[in-house]
Amino acid sequence: MSAAVQRTKRRQQPEETRGQILAAGQAFLATRPYRELSVDALMSMTGHSRTVFYRHFDDVPALVLALIGEVGVEVVDLGEEWGRTGRADPQEAREQLARFVDFYARNGKLVRAVVDAARDSDAVNDAYMGLIQGFVTLTANAMQERIADGDLETLDAPEIARALVWMLNGYLLDKLGGPDPDEPAHVLETVTTVWNRTLYPGR
Repeated sequence: MSAAVQRTKRRQQPEETRGQILAAGQAFLATRPYRELSVDALMSMTGHSRTVFYRHFDDVPALVLALIGEVGVEVVDLGEEWGRTGRADPQEAREQLARFVDFYARNGKLVRAVVDAARDSDAVNDAYMGLIQGFVTLTANAMQERIADGDLETLDAPEIARALVWMLNGYLLDKLGGPDPDEPAHVLETVTTVWNRTLYPGR
């Protein structure tokens, strides 16, 4: 690395350097598995040293936790829409499921990395489980509202919601988070069939 490049990197603002590391992490995980991600491999993509990495992150799982935050705004938006619609209509359910399929089509490999990192880090695991539980709660609440309105037969809403959300997450991760992702349109048809036949029988 030339002296001029080194001087330029020293002049960078910490936020810019952190952004470069995060971008490198996301690019790495878009093509390679989490188990291959190391500080050396990551920092070779940025031109910075290992020391610079540790100024911003404690370890590789901490980087992954930060990457969750990078897509967190979109996840929150998905959750707000998921809870607001109440899924009182099969077509609304399909539209919401389509948003999830699109999210996994774009971020499935990152979600896969989060799952892998959760095995090594309690903080990553807690963040991941918290996101999933949020959607379980929203789904259960919507189901209970429909049961109260007589629009859905009486059932164990919290457990059915847990099963549906975990199956949805696992299936999307399997189909869209691997090295050879499936066609999103086909994935959407499958999850819509499972979801709507469970919650909208006969429609």
